[in-house]
Amino acid sequence: EQLRAAEQTIYQTKQAEIKVRQQVASDQEVIAFLDGRVQELETSVQLLEEAKTEIQDKLARVRASHDKKVQVLSDMLQFEREQTAENEAQFKGTKKLLVKEVKSCRAQIISLQADRDGYEEQNIRLREALDALRVPLSSNSPSKER
Repeated sequence: EQLRAAEQTIYQTKQAEIKVRQQVASDQEVIAFLDGRVQELETSVQLLEEAKTEIQDKLARVRASHDKKVQVLSDMLQFEREQTAENEAQFKGTKKLLVKEVKSCRAQIISLQADRDGYEEQNIRLREALDALRVPLSSNSPSKER
């Protein structure tokens, strides 16, 4: 019986050893698979890091370009605002000058109209005086009609 028990123990030990070897082989397969997968993931991480760096560099360049364009547009806007302010000031000055000139011209027109009216009145009187002088003269000569 001891022999059988020993054989049984040996058999069980061999079976356990076979199971352990199978488990070790299976574990080695899993480890090999996981090592391969880790390498794939590390390669993927490296590629993604490179792509991330490239995209960040491109973003930095685009931002710098955008900032330059914004600065140029801001400068242009400031210039246009200054030009507008200068033009408005010039317009106001010109408008004041023109208003004064219009007032002066109106006053001159009124003065000239008064002079014209005076000259018309004087012309009427002179014609009347001439007509009065012609009447005695016309009695000596044939009359001329106008």
